[in-house]
Amino acid sequence: MKRLLCTLFIAFALISVVSCGDNANIPKPGATGKIGELLVIIDNSYWDSEVGDTVRSIFEKPYPGLTSPEKFYTLIPVANSSFLPIMQKHRNILLISISKELTETKLTVSHDLWATPQLVLNAIGPDISSVAKILNEKSESMINLYEQAELERQSKNVKEYSDTMINRKIRDRFDVDLHVPSGYYTVMRNDAGFMWLETQSNHNSIGVFVYSYPFVDDSTFTLKYLVNKRDSILKEKVHGARDSSWMTTTKLIMPELEIKKFKGLQYGELRGLWELVNDYMGGPFVSRSYIDENKRRIITVEGYVYAPRFDKRDYVRRVLGIINTFSFVGKTEKEE
Repeated sequence: MKRLLCTLFIAFALISVVSCGDNANIPKPGATGKIGELLVIIDNSYWDSEVGDTVRSIFEKPYPGLTSPEKFYTLIPVANSSFLPIMQKHRNILLISISKELTETKLTVSHDLWATPQLVLNAIGPDISSVAKILNEKSESMINLYEQAELERQSKNVKEYSDTMINRKIRDRFDVDLHVPSGYYTVMRNDAGFMWLETQSNHNSIGVFVYSYPFVDDSTFTLKYLVNKRDSILKEKVHGARDSSWMTTTKLIMPELEIKKFKGLQYGELRGLWELVNDYMGGPFVSRSYIDENKRRIITVEGYVYAPRFDKRDYVRRVLGIINTFSFVGKTEKEE
């Protein structure tokens, strides 16, 4: 009976909280938890069942474009009976509610339920097989929702700690808006069509490139074209400790290209690995290339990570948080 009451509480928590009009005006606490963590509220018996296996298969698959395998999310299973109020403030929560008393199987989505910014998904159903089935059916949507939430948090943080001087330099040089947080410095200063920004700590560095080149035709958005263009530009602009060393794209594991759209802007996104020719440095990178139809040019914004002693998944997410602040100057959100 105790387990049933806990399960039903979780299952209908979203409905009860959202339906209380008085709660809507109460300020919510800030969300807690680290980048890439996902709190899974599920009874131990279900965690060791088909449902738990399904959750692990979805969220522990390899994160794309890294030098070594890392899981998409770090899962933290918590029993329903142990889901204390302090845990309700976690940034990413997945609720699993299984009870014969439930008459339908569904997945619900709620933003900022107990904290902000927060994403809570709730999978409910009358039995193990039905819940496992809906989790499988909605696996891609769930990953996309959590990834978008993480990206928005990172971009918000970037804007909050934005370096206005660097942002102004980017705007003046490229006629685009891109927010870069304080702590980055300009590596290349005098190149009109290329900007290199970097921040460093012990044994780590994160860099951002912004560059442009003429738009020829739609063949721009092919893997071969984007990789060749990237390599030709970085060979000229980005050298290692000596001039005989330069950055290039790793060909042993070719990057993946996706054509995406965000805020009305279509772009080609490359995720892959970089390395230094005649040197031993390397790591993951993400780049987005946009068509500027008014000026007949391509604008590429790229971030790379060098962290040989550390996991790189969440560094890549931080890089994406910067890239995601991109927009063309004068383009309002409504127009986009």
